[in-house]
Amino acid sequence: MAAKKTDLRQQLLRAALACSDGDLRKTFSSEELLVAAWMSDRTSWGLRGYEREYPDSNRIHRELDSRGKGNQGIVGSGLLERVRPRTYRLTPKGLAEASTASSEGSEAREKTDRVFEMEIKRIVGHPAFVAWLKDPASPRSFRDAGHFWGVAPGTPPRVVSQRVAGVEETLAATEKLLGEREVDQLGDRHGRVLVDIRDVERAQEFQQALKERFRDDLRILTHGEFP
Repeated sequence: MAAKKTDLRQQLLRAALACSDGDLRKTFSSEELLVAAWMSDRTSWGLRGYEREYPDSNRIHRELDSRGKGNQGIVGSGLLERVRPRTYRLTPKGLAEASTASSEGSEAREKTDRVFEMEIKRIVGHPAFVAWLKDPASPRSFRDAGHFWGVAPGTPPRVVSQRVAGVEETLAATEKLLGEREVDQLGDRHGRVLVDIRDVERAQEFQQALKERFRDDLRILTHGEFP
C-alpha cells in the first residue's frame, strides 16, 4: 500500500535530516534527497515497475514543489529552502518538524538539539541583544543590527532576506519545540539551561524592533524586496 501524503512529507524531512546531518548551513541536491528517501522506502519513492532498482525523480519534484491551491509543497511550506536550482537546505522550521517526524527519536533529537544549541546561543548571547535588554533604544546604528543578522552593504539581496528570516525561523522553531516537548526550557548537552520561553519571546520582540527600526536599510540592501 502506498504511503499517505503526510507520510511522504515526513519521509522527505527525515531524508533531508540525513542529508544535512542537522547542519542548517549544509546544502544537498534533489538527487541526494531522492536517493535518501528511496533508500528508506523503495516502494513509495521507486520508479513504477522498477521500485527496487530505481528511484522516481518525478515523485520528489511533486513533493518539493507547489501544485496549486492547498498544496504548497515542502518548499512552499518553509520546511526546505531552495538555494539554487535543484539544491536545497533544511530550514529551522524543517529541522524541528524533521525531528518530530523521525522514527529515530533519540538520534534525531540529538541532531536537533545540537543545531538549536548553536543557533540559540548565537541569538540570545549576541551583544546587540544583550545591550537591547538593558536599553531598548539600542542599537542605534544599522552596523550593529547588521552584525546581529550577519549582513552588511554588499551582501547579496537574497542572502540578506534569508538571514533575517532565519532568525525568525529559529526562534519560531524553538518555541514550537518547547511546546511539543511540554517544557519551558531547552538545555544543552551538559544539562545546563540554554534558553527558556521568556528568552525566546524577548528575542522575538528584539527581532521585530530591529526590522521596524532599520526597515529602510533592509529595503535598500534587498533592492526594495523587503516587506
